[in-house]
Amino acid sequence: MLTIPNSADSFIVDELRSRLAQGITVRIVFGGDSMLPLINGSKDKIELSPLDSPVRKGDVYLFVYQGRCVIHRLIAVEDDCLVFRGDNCMGHERVHSDAVLARLSAVVKPDGRIMDCNSAEWHRLSRRVTLRRSAINLLHRSFCSRQRRWERWVYFALLLILMWAPMGVLGIPLDNFVLGIRADHLLHASVYLPCVFFMMDFFVFSKRRYLYSWLAALLLCLTTEIVQYWLPYRGFDINDLIANTFGVTVGLVLLVVIRRKKSQNR
Repeated sequence: MLTIPNSADSFIVDELRSRLAQGITVRIVFGGDSMLPLINGSKDKIELSPLDSPVRKGDVYLFVYQGRCVIHRLIAVEDDCLVFRGDNCMGHERVHSDAVLARLSAVVKPDGRIMDCNSAEWHRLSRRVTLRRSAINLLHRSFCSRQRRWERWVYFALLLILMWAPMGVLGIPLDNFVLGIRADHLLHASVYLPCVFFMMDFFVFSKRRYLYSWLAALLLCLTTEIVQYWLPYRGFDINDLIANTFGVTVGLVLLVVIRRKKSQNR
């Protein structure tokens, strides 16, 4: 069994190529957490098989990238390169097909259980992980990108419309209950969920961006609710204000978690 470090040492790579060329399946200890939750690099062992067929989108491969050995999933096949990404990573790698050394054929768990990477269970788990990563990346691009100026103003405009327009005109039922919670309270919490994300743009150079963005979002939800007091077709409701505050606070927590996860994967 080989133990391969992250650095693509020429001797180790040559030895791996030699064994794979002989049709030998190689079991290695690799390390790293970029393929969590399916592969725990600190506990699991992986089996690599020769490239006896064309690379296939969705499979996991061992390849050399910028002088390092990497085990990631193939997410796209382009004209002149292959695009890989770890299941626990935000970024991706582009390499030529010659950089691919082997295909992942099995994962050996600490208790001796072997997960066959050709099995239906593995493909089902892989699809679930891929969908989750795609959703996280979508949130990242929407809320953590610098290119969101127009999105910010569209969001605030829609928020004011929802808070100040007659609910009857919008056709939104207010007396329904979802899991024992009034639908209008869920609506208030959900529309304020992204508020802190967009408020962050106003405090780019502040050392207390999170605190100031949270306070500004709370001020906005308080203001929109107070204005309803003077609208003849709306009314001030302390429960709506609590729902607004809850949505703003949950949005802050999500922002901190996403940013922290991003920094860990750099």
